[in-house]
Amino acid sequence: MSDEVSRQNQALPVAFLDKTRKKHIHLSVQRPMAINLASSATIMYSTWAPLQTVLDSGPHYILDDQRIWTGPIEEFAMACKLVSPMRAELDIFQQEDGLLVRGKIAGRVTLPCNRCAEDAECDIDTVFDSFESFPPEDDAAEPDSDVDEYFLRRSPQGTGLEINLGALVWEEFAQALPIHLLCSPDCAGLCAKCGTNLNQGACGCAQESSDPRLEKLRGLKIKK
Repeated sequence: MSDEVSRQNQALPVAFLDKTRKKHIHLSVQRPMAINLASSATIMYSTWAPLQTVLDSGPHYILDDQRIWTGPIEEFAMACKLVSPMRAELDIFQQEDGLLVRGKIAGRVTLPCNRCAEDAECDIDTVFDSFESFPPEDDAAEPDSDVDEYFLRRSPQGTGLEINLGALVWEEFAQALPIHLLCSPDCAGLCAKCGTNLNQGACGCAQESSDPRLEKLRGLKIKK
């Protein structure tokens, strides 16, 4: 194992500002990411962070560590690139049986054009509300279909609830990506025969006037 991998696997000391008590609390976490709080303090956290720690730091959070987005993009080999930095703002409100998360995500990305496969830029500007139910206290209890333990879970170490803010933001980002994106409204696409990008000029392939599979239907008359 390389020294770099070994360092990544070690627990790292992390500090963040508790805005209620105005002092620093130290945690030990894995694979840190940065969350910038509205007070300009910075919290470094792993994929999972103690829920009470997050709630004690105040309701408003700004997430602008680009690894929240670039990490999954690389992991899933997505044809998506960040053109401008992504930024997420979250407000977290504790409810009787879960958490209400209200947020917005903004930035700019490139994706393949749906016709010619060249890079096409688009703005991401989405708002969302998400309710995450608390998991049951008893591990032996029947699973609750409303509980998504990818975002909210009980710590395997028995230290209480943990929340995965990065995963929540990533899912909302992924859902905001357009399905059919064009580099321009009049994109000519690719030649179906040779694959030439027709935006760059004609390819010289003979163009079929109609679908040959429909030739037998030519001249068909339907009695009314």
